[in-house]
Amino acid sequence: MTTPLTDATSRPQAHFAPAENWMNDPNGLIHHDGLYHLYFQHNPESADWGNMSWGHATSPDLLTWQEHAVALRFDDDEQVFSGSIVFDASNSSGLGTDGRPPLIALYTSATDQGQAQALAHSADGGYTWTKHGIVLDRGTPDFRDPKVFRHDGKWILVAVEALDRQVHLFRSDDLREWKPLSVFGPFGAPEGMWECPDLFPVGDRWVLALSVNPGHPGGGSGMQYIVGDFDGMTFTASRWDWLDHGHDYYAGVTFSGLDGPVMLAWLDNWSYAREVPTHPWRGSMALPRRLSLRGDVLLQSPAVELDRPAVFSCEATPIPVAGFGLPEETRGTARRIETTIRPAGAAIELHVRAGAERGEAIVVRYDEGVLTVDRSGTSNTSFSDSYGLVSRAPVELRDGVLDLDIWVDTTSVEVFADGGAVTISEQIVTADERIGVRIGADRLGATIDSLVITDLDRG
Repeated sequence: MTTPLTDATSRPQAHFAPAENWMNDPNGLIHHDGLYHLYFQHNPESADWGNMSWGHATSPDLLTWQEHAVALRFDDDEQVFSGSIVFDASNSSGLGTDGRPPLIALYTSATDQGQAQALAHSADGGYTWTKHGIVLDRGTPDFRDPKVFRHDGKWILVAVEALDRQVHLFRSDDLREWKPLSVFGPFGAPEGMWECPDLFPVGDRWVLALSVNPGHPGGGSGMQYIVGDFDGMTFTASRWDWLDHGHDYYAGVTFSGLDGPVMLAWLDNWSYAREVPTHPWRGSMALPRRLSLRGDVLLQSPAVELDRPAVFSCEATPIPVAGFGLPEETRGTARRIETTIRPAGAAIELHVRAGAERGEAIVVRYDEGVLTVDRSGTSNTSFSDSYGLVSRAPVELRDGVLDLDIWVDTTSVEVFADGGAVTISEQIVTADERIGVRIGADRLGATIDSLVITDLDRG
């Protein structure tokens, strides 16, 4: 029997997780009145999937979160599936009162008869909501996950026909009456249903983000991004790739109300999400990420700002073949590790959440142009037969240098490489005493140009 990780040992320090019960997709992400609002798929009654409602949390900085009462609750008529929120600044919906424009939520109303898009509004900044029923219905069973944004004075809504692997685009003047514009897809990954679409500008290009289940190279669910152009009616694609190369990154969407795209995603995989042994909660979010483009390559960087001194740093340090453990101050369950390394032909291994015995660690390895993250050294890998152990992706050196930004938390490791052109996100289930950091190489000549480690523990 699997012993669950509990609040006492393993509450995430730098990632949001609900106080209790089930959580999956982020919903309704918006920055409004100085706060980031995170709504999320939530079962308010159990740590198992079901009774889908919108949980709610707010943050001033994307690092510290305050959880609030359930915002949109399931009832006898519907479950409240994924969707989005916008600030209706001009009160185009007519639902504002006393001169105060409303927040408008578009969400998927899921019933035994099918899935359609419903509307709710909030007059108090997102804490309480009034439902107004269905506003967009195609009469199909798998039409879901509306994402709404403003473009050229009109509201645009993208949603998916999940099993058809198609994105449907609509336009509205008032958020209540929607006219079809165009259909995109299938495109990109050759299998898996589509969920949680998001279409947003990055510079002078547009990016369509899609969640795919199954079909990710690592097994189970994952995300792809498609770079292209949007003319107000039609999205035209030019290139696609996997958004994250790890096992655990899904349902990512961007915040409304910001000048540039910041994405938040569920740090899990549908292959085993229902079996992850945490208690009394199940599910956490990944780090929020700022998105940009290098040509047609999506770059991701942590959107969290840390205002605290480093616990350790070094420069111009040769890496011995035997490797070495880092000093006592680097030990902990939640650390940020920023490093630039010159491999000089060597294979490099960075061990995090390392225990006393060899093999007790999460291993980040770079060898011959390939970055891997191996979580087989965690204390528990047996809770699911679908729990994949190794993720990999090609990574380029820049002027002979490998740059890594690694965020280690109590239940996760996220790796950003090559300026964020490659990310690998992994959920981990490991013992609290595994807190060491070690680094090594398989031959002489490798050098640490710089290494900075910051404590993420909220104390």
